[in-house]
Amino acid sequence: MVRAAAIGSFLSIALAGQAATVTVLPDADAFVRSSAPASNYGGGGALSVSGAAAVNGLGQQNGLFDTLMRFPMSNVVSGLDEALGEDWIVTGVRLVVTEMAMPDNAIFNLGVGKFEIRWIATDNWIEGTGRPNAPTSDGVTWQDLPAILNSNLDVSLGIFTNTGANAQISNSLSLAESFIADIRLAGEVNLYLTAASAQIGFTFNSRNFGNTNAQPYLEMTAVANPKPRIESIVISNMSAVVSFGTVSNWNYSVLGADGPPGPWANLLTVNAQPTNGHVSFVEDAVREERFYKLKVSPSTSPTF
Repeated sequence: MVRAAAIGSFLSIALAGQAATVTVLPDADAFVRSSAPASNYGGGGALSVSGAAAVNGLGQQNGLFDTLMRFPMSNVVSGLDEALGEDWIVTGVRLVVTEMAMPDNAIFNLGVGKFEIRWIATDNWIEGTGRPNAPTSDGVTWQDLPAILNSNLDVSLGIFTNTGANAQISNSLSLAESFIADIRLAGEVNLYLTAASAQIGFTFNSRNFGNTNAQPYLEMTAVANPKPRIESIVISNMSAVVSFGTVSNWNYSVLGADGPPGPWANLLTVNAQPTNGHVSFVEDAVREERFYKLKVSPSTSPTF
């Protein structure tokens, strides 16, 4: 007797049709500095990431710099719920910042290099009011980092490079599962920026920067969930007919395996179409036990 089953569908997510884009400013940000481990710099107009080899314009090394940023998600989630309904998926997240090539304060190091952006699990840090020329002790400091960071929970969202010029930098973040889940909780999402190369001295505007058009922001794009599912599997004369509906602007693939966890083989690819449709796929010579899975990915050139 031939037996077939459909198991859970999964998504590869990116920009697709019927997208909604939301931007959000941080409600807290601060840099911390290894050379002043008990000092807070949460009230200044700049943030910074620096490695061990970077120096300022006078050739002086001012220590390592890291940055913390917090973004409120309640209005983001409610806005996307209103635009797309409550069943939506995040397809892209960018952290956009404006770099200062020559900061007007000698505390900041200079240099082009790599930096890492991480999603961190904790919200347990305070921005504080310290400034580069007037640090305080009322908020997060370098010596607080061991209690804030958690190597078992925090997730890297990518490695990026600054420009060393006065420019806006767009950093497309990895859509890590825990990061996206945190967004959907509609609370606070926290990012941590740290040096990934010794020579980087990267300074950029904070949320307190005077020109609101040059403040950092997080941009999110989401689409309504296409709800992929296999509608039916019919066995006839040692063949399996797998049927499913399609939603416009999404690519569909049918994968097959003789048993979970695989390996899975791609059996059929249906390229994105401008309208909704229906597909029936026939696989001949079905084995005694056969499993099918439906994979969807958005079109890179959606037809709206």
